[in-house]
Amino acid sequence: MASKLKSYDAATKKLMLQAQDLDVSCDGSFSLPEMVFLLRESFKYKLTYKRVFNEILRNTYDPATGFCIVSSYYIYLHTGGDKIWRLVHNPAHWWLVHRQTGNVFDITYTQFNEPFPYEIGTDEVRLKTDPEFVKVLRDKALILGRSAGME
Repeated sequence: MASKLKSYDAATKKLMLQAQDLDVSCDGSFSLPEMVFLLRESFKYKLTYKRVFNEILRNTYDPATGFCIVSSYYIYLHTGGDKIWRLVHNPAHWWLVHRQTGNVFDITYTQFNEPFPYEIGTDEVRLKTDPEFVKVLRDKALILGRSAGME
C-alpha cells in the first residue's frame, strides 16, 4: 500500500508541474497546481467520494478512480471554462484538453494501468445542450471543491 501511495504522490507532483506550464488564470485564491494538489489529496479519503456521489466506492487500486468528470469540471469552472478548455470524454473517462496548446490535462490519469487512448475522445456536448446535466455536474464539482478545502 505504501508503494502505491508513493507512486500516486509522485504522479500528483508531475501533474502539478504540468499545471504550472499551462497558461491559465484562476478565478479564486488557488492556482491550478494548488487545485491539483488539493483535489488529489481529497481523493485519498473515501468520505470525499461519499460526499460527492452519495455512495461508497468499492476498493480500487488508485484514489483518483471515479473522480474524472467532477474534478475535470471543477478545474474547468475555476480556470476559464470553454475559453481555455475542451472537456473531452469517451464512454468511460473524462479529461481536459487545453485549447491553446492542445495538451491533454488528465487529473485522474493514474486510475489506468496502461497509457490511455486520448485520441478516441470527443467533446462533451452536454455542457452546451443539457442544463440539467450541467447543474448536477456543477453541484458535484462544488461539493468536491469543498471537500478539498477550496470552497
